[in-house]
Parts: sequence; C-alpha cells; structure tokens
Amino acid sequence: MPVIDQLLTLAAVIVGAIMSFAVTSLNERQRFRREEAARWAGQKLDAYLEYLYAVKHMARVARCIAAARGINRYQPPLDREDALSMLSEAEEKRAQATEKVTLLGDDATVRAIRDLNKEIWRLEKIARGGLDPDEETWLACNRSLVKAKNEVHQQIRAELGIPGKFLPRDLEQPYDPKLPEPAEAGSTAFR
Repeated sequence: MPVIDQLLTLAAVIVGAIMSFAVTSLNERQRFRREEAARWAGQKLDAYLEYLYAVKHMARVARCIAAARGINRYQPPLDREDALSMLSEAEEKRAQATEKVTLLGDDATVRAIRDLNKEIWRLEKIARGGLDPDEETWLACNRSLVKAKNEVHQQIRAELGIPGKFLPRDLEQPYDPKLPEPAEAGSTAFR
C-alpha cells in the first residue's frame, strides 16, 4: 500500500502544479488584457485631443477670416493672405489627426468625427469665399459646428468609459460679454 499512497501523493502534487500553472496563466492573460486596454485607451485619448485641438484652431482661424470679411463681429480680423496660409496649415493638421482617430475610434465616434469634419469644412469654405452667408447664417453654421463638437465629445466619453455627466457647450455661441451693472453707492464690496 505504501506504493499506492506514494503514487496518489505524487498525482495530487502533479494535479496541484497543473492547476496552479493554469490559474497563474489565466491571471497573467487577464492582467495583460487590462494593461493593453488601458494603453489603447490612453492612445485613443491622445489622438482625440490632438484632433479636437486641430479643429478648434481651424475654427478660430476661419472665424478671424470671417471677421475680416465682415460676417463675424466676435473675433478680431486677420489679414486675408496670412490667414489663408494659417487656415491651410490648420486643415493639414486636422486631416492628419483625423487619420489617427479614424484608425483608433469605434464606429459611433468615427461617424461623429466625420460629421464634425463636414461642419469645419463649411466654415473653411466660407472663410475662403466659396460661400457668402449673412451674419445670421454664419452664426447658424457656428451653432452646427458646436452641436457636432458636442456629439464627438459624447461619443468619445462613451467609448472610453469616462465617468461623470457630459455638459454640452452652449449652442448660443459666441458669448458677447457685457460689463456688470455699477454697484450701489455705499456698497461694502472690496473694502
């Protein structure tokens, strides 16, 4: 019987070693997948931010050109020739950033980005003189851009699982600041 006991003990040790190896391997695979997912999420976030910065810069340049054309009173005007060169550079950066996000994004995010591209191209076409809107139509084009940007932000947040509630940008852009009403005489403010 001692031989059978020794064989059973040896079998138990072998089964225990196999089970330990299997559990360790499974845990390592899960850890690797989590690390890969976190790495890709970081890459995606960086690509999305680069794209959104490029769109924002392009929109700012287009708005300054529109100011020089007299259809946007909310930004300072830029010299047309210098500004058109800046707009071309901004479009190039946006196009490059779009390639990254198209490669990395899920379908809903990529669709939202394509819609935002259409809106920024409309502002670019206006800035270049290909469309000639009045001020109200110009503002409507800007509202459409803001709405598309809000949609991109919502999709990115959903895709990356960013916690918290999304607070969309105000569609009544741009904000036109006014000075506050003067304080009453005898007020104790700033004493």
